[in-house]
Amino acid sequence: MREPDPGDPTDNPFHRVTDDWDAVVEDMHATAADYREAGWNVVAVHPGDVTVLTGEPRTAAEQTGDFEPDPRRLGFDVVVPGDEFEAFRAAFADRSVAESTVYAATGSGIVYLVVVLEAADGETAGLVPLYYDESDREALVAVARDHGLYTHVRPLQDDAVVTVEHEEFAPFFPDATAE
Repeated sequence: MREPDPGDPTDNPFHRVTDDWDAVVEDMHATAADYREAGWNVVAVHPGDVTVLTGEPRTAAEQTGDFEPDPRRLGFDVVVPGDEFEAFRAAFADRSVAESTVYAATGSGIVYLVVVLEAADGETAGLVPLYYDESDREALVAVARDHGLYTHVRPLQDDAVVTVEHEEFAPFFPDATAE
């Protein structure tokens, strides 16, 4: 089996993601508008990067054993602009997530998600668009089944993070059995 090469356009999902990403972000904005019309305070973030974390070493330092993150994050690592991160963190600083709704679509071998996080106060919602390559589905399902499914929203510098645990993970895997 050949190792994936991110520099090879056939191995790198970037072009497949960007083809439909604008529509995902537009759907997120439409959903945010619906929540705002219903009187909710809404924070919608715009990821610069979404990475699936399955516990496998991601960096050269991790692969050589020179660095072992503690604790190792699992699930989705979502990098957002600093100002959006601060707004998201402030929105959920003193609020727990009571309910998550996941809107999913697929295309070009990519699964696109818009996750709506409703705070227990019934007034605050956070919207996070995500995506993952279909080739990551099996590993992500295994992580969710064995450890739970998490979304980690953070700024680029990785000095702070807001982590949300998703109690129900089946909606993240459309057209597949997640159990």
